[in-house]
Amino acid sequence: MALEVGTGKYRLGPRLSVLTNALSASNVLLSASAQPLRQLAEATGATVLISICCPMNNGYFVASCGLAKSSLMFTPQLGVMYPLTFGDLGRRFVDVLEKNTEQPTVSSLNSFVHSGQSDIGYLSELEFPQPLFVVMKQLANGLLAAISVHSVDGDSSSISEHIEGQVMRFADEVAVRVAAGVAEVAKRMPSIELQDVKSTSSRLERLLLLGCSCPNGVSNTVGLNDLLLCNAATGKRLIQSGIQTGIVKSIDSFLYPGPKLYQWAAKIGYRENIADLTRPTVSDLVQETGETIAILSYDEVTRRAEFLDVIQGWRPIQYQLSIHTDVPLYAGAAGKAVLAYCDAETVNSIELVKITDATITSRQELQDELRAIHKRGWATGNGERVMGAFGLAVPYFADGKIRGSISATIPQYRKDDRDLPRLTQLMLEASAKIERLLSLGITL
Repeated sequence: MALEVGTGKYRLGPRLSVLTNALSASNVLLSASAQPLRQLAEATGATVLISICCPMNNGYFVASCGLAKSSLMFTPQLGVMYPLTFGDLGRRFVDVLEKNTEQPTVSSLNSFVHSGQSDIGYLSELEFPQPLFVVMKQLANGLLAAISVHSVDGDSSSISEHIEGQVMRFADEVAVRVAAGVAEVAKRMPSIELQDVKSTSSRLERLLLLGCSCPNGVSNTVGLNDLLLCNAATGKRLIQSGIQTGIVKSIDSFLYPGPKLYQWAAKIGYRENIADLTRPTVSDLVQETGETIAILSYDEVTRRAEFLDVIQGWRPIQYQLSIHTDVPLYAGAAGKAVLAYCDAETVNSIELVKITDATITSRQELQDELRAIHKRGWATGNGERVMGAFGLAVPYFADGKIRGSISATIPQYRKDDRDLPRLTQLMLEASAKIERLLSLGITL
């Protein structure tokens, strides 16, 4: 979840990004699926926000933002925690919270409002324009959300009844979609396939995994303790801690992702580039081997592969590989390591064009080699795509699906000096780490 960057210092780890990606992927409240929000912004000619209240932090944050095309725009940073004392939007949240609190006292409410934690620094309310129109929604998953329209000039006269109606309909659609998801929650418990030891960190990861992968809720029953690798008492304490920190929210014997998870997802953003996530693992491999390692990504829909990143080794003579260009699946170790795990239709659809004298152009020869690669789990290439280069590649998967490969490209004159079995083992270990990183490991 975190990477150590110095003694006692840590930064966000790639695994948390993988989990929050799962929450963002199809969630109506987050920017990864914000096309309707952008359309509403264009219709209103203003900035439209979805903000979520985070009571345990006495604050709120912007989860998603739709922008209209303009030379001067209001573009708040997603996931930043604003105190409930900040801006008219914060005060709107306070009004709703006060109404939902049983007989609040003035002193307790003041304490509630003024103890907010935030990370806005010296940001002035003038830089966060007051909303021209706001719709507050208490959602079926327990979140309190606001859909608001903001304009830099603050001219509320531009908000017509027609635009107000559009915003209200959008807010109703958001609430309906959330309620529909909650209503369709499967009665059976999901299963987690990750092979974990019983530890505090693995239990926390599993709680985060359930929250991010089950946005419509998961039943808080006895079976949940088994998924969390703990007994009933430990499970109860873990879930209670999750509720107190806002990681999860409990409603009617169901657990939902809490506002803190949504804040993390908004602040981290949807990270599609596998290279960003896998770079720490691959960098370690480069440091240990000294060889140039490339990260190849495969799209099974388009049947295209490309190098997303190439990390140069520390040995004096190295190949320079281009990134973001198509890599043939039939020529070279990196492509063949992927093709060996593709379906027959994909393999047969490839035109075997000669790139170098060593390129395989016989379909039978290619089929035989792919079977051997599939059996042993790694591929080699000798000048098939780059003259004079020897390649060694290992595929990586995510939730059982082929996603790409990591490959070492070595000058052929140095191949005999390498301990290739040792290099292969190191690459297989790195591939296993990448698979563990990218796989959610949950079946709903």
